[in-house]
Amino acid sequence: MSKLTRATLAEQAYVELQDQIVSGRLPAGRRLFADRIADELAISQTPVKEALALLERDGLVQGTTRKASAVRRFTREDIIEIYEARLLLETNAIAVGRKAKRITPAFLDELRRTHESQKMHAIRAMNRNAGDLAEALRFDREFHECIMRLTRNALMISWHRTILRQTQTIRTHSLETYNTPRSWQDHGQILDALVAGDFAEATRVLRDHVNGSRDQLASRKQEDLPEIT
Repeated sequence: MSKLTRATLAEQAYVELQDQIVSGRLPAGRRLFADRIADELAISQTPVKEALALLERDGLVQGTTRKASAVRRFTREDIIEIYEARLLLETNAIAVGRKAKRITPAFLDELRRTHESQKMHAIRAMNRNAGDLAEALRFDREFHECIMRLTRNALMISWHRTILRQTQTIRTHSLETYNTPRSWQDHGQILDALVAGDFAEATRVLRDHVNGSRDQLASRKQEDLPEIT
């Protein structure tokens, strides 16, 4: 971990730990000791404990003992519930955007730029470039966040952002596992349907896209939690 020297240390520790959890560098079940993290970041334990509390609020960390927390391990039931909530939010966003006439040429241009950026970095990531993988994942999230912004509902957008962090943590993409073609190809179909004004088709593809991800993860063999003492 890189040392933190600027102000708002709790917030910076939160961002640092969140990034490590979402990226998989801190895997599910890993114990998180406030004193050890504080030493690694060269800060006191107080901001670290505040950061861990925020991560627990986000559903990324679970409190296990007074001395340590642990990176959350998601069960099959967790996965189904999380994806159900995500699907409800995103399909509702398309319905709201259509009704409010917010699916404008400007919105479609923004969505197209995001999709094209994801596709470019995803293809490059096939050549085992970790930097491009990170960018592909960033634009992958941005595509769905762009759809959510159609609601102009700050609370729903916040919920959705938390859910996306959880789903990415569950999946823990790597250069070997990132399903590059499926992701950007599905996004391209959603974009094409929105451009054509076929909102039913856009919603269908989005539903299949999210449910496909859910089913892939839910069918995965659940690994045993490491022993926590």
